[in-house]
Amino acid sequence: MTTNGSGANGSNPRLLEGLKFLDLTWYGAGPIATRTIAGMGAEVVRVETEKRPDGLRVAPPRPVDSAGYNVSGYYNNFNTDKKSVTIDLTTERGHELGIELVQWADMMMTNFTPRAIRQIGMDWETVSKANPGIIAMYQPMQGMSGPHTEYGGFGAILGTVCGINGLAGSEGNPPVGVGTNYTDYVVNPIHAVTGLLAALYHKRRTGEGQMIDMSQLESSVAALAGPLFAQVNGAGTYVREGNHVKYAAPHGAYQVADGETSEGESRPDRWLAIGCTTDEHWRSLAAAAGHPEWADDPRFATLADRKANEDALDALVAGWARDRDGDSLQASLQAAGVPAGLVLNATEVLADEQMVDREYFRYLEHPEAGLRAQDGSGFKLSKTPAEPMRHSPLLGEHTYEIATEILGLTPEEIGDLVAEQVLF
Repeated sequence: MTTNGSGANGSNPRLLEGLKFLDLTWYGAGPIATRTIAGMGAEVVRVETEKRPDGLRVAPPRPVDSAGYNVSGYYNNFNTDKKSVTIDLTTERGHELGIELVQWADMMMTNFTPRAIRQIGMDWETVSKANPGIIAMYQPMQGMSGPHTEYGGFGAILGTVCGINGLAGSEGNPPVGVGTNYTDYVVNPIHAVTGLLAALYHKRRTGEGQMIDMSQLESSVAALAGPLFAQVNGAGTYVREGNHVKYAAPHGAYQVADGETSEGESRPDRWLAIGCTTDEHWRSLAAAAGHPEWADDPRFATLADRKANEDALDALVAGWARDRDGDSLQASLQAAGVPAGLVLNATEVLADEQMVDREYFRYLEHPEAGLRAQDGSGFKLSKTPAEPMRHSPLLGEHTYEIATEILGLTPEEIGDLVAEQVLF
């Protein structure tokens, strides 16, 4: 288990050390992207306000019987290595302070709607006038132009608009979605970081800043290449088939016998995913199952045969797996060359020996939430560490530091601004 502090490469400088980044994002897609920038060493200053705190600060999951703005598991996972300053940008003096932070920054990012961007006075015209060299990413749900530019929404809405939720489920039944706000957690942060680093590369070559107009919708649609290009290349409309994909059989999750968690607790709902994409896979499964006669059954001899008799095939495999130990089945099938893996729950992922050995999760001590697992970077750089090093900030934790060291305010001025509810 890796705790806060330097990793194996902790003595080396991180890739973006010295970069100054103004974070005007909230909820998921924006903060996850800026977390990656912070993890690579940039000084990320996150502007918040007590009048309208980030919704994730009050969202579950939270420790039992906890209260306040500083203990949300989601918020704390998405905001490691950042600093928090509380400024009401909608006030005249607060806006002036926000512009001073723009002038301080090399880069900034917001995922607010265009209306909210105008409300806080952080549109590109204003920002670029204050700091011509800045790189500024605007990441509203549907971009900064077009007939739907003012539409707001979160990952649950975006998953429907971009079409991802329409892919999951079975024909004849309602779409079931993907079980999470996939667009917030995966494609949008990845594309945002790519765009930010591309603009930074350009700036380091030319000295030029620029605006990045990133539509979360367009970024999410990019993840649908298969169904979209099948449609435009004559393969027809995508049909929801559940686990019954065209290229494999058997292909699905099959319930196995009850197991135990790493803590010795019963695990009654346990499943093993199997995917036979070749006839060899199927013959190997039949042999590993102790039923070589399955491979000789004319109903299952070829992929086409198995697809034509898929319900009977699934029933056969399900009946065999149901009373068997999942760990043993996984081991025997993998040893036989059959693609197979247990469907892990969250507890099992946290304890997975591969994840533990590679130290993906970083365990950071938070002053209010305690010792908590945080996501790692998802990649390892051999020369420059990029993992999270510091717990997420308490709301306004760095207000005094930023007000004095960056904004140049005196203690008396800070006191006056707190009394006026410009600072908190």
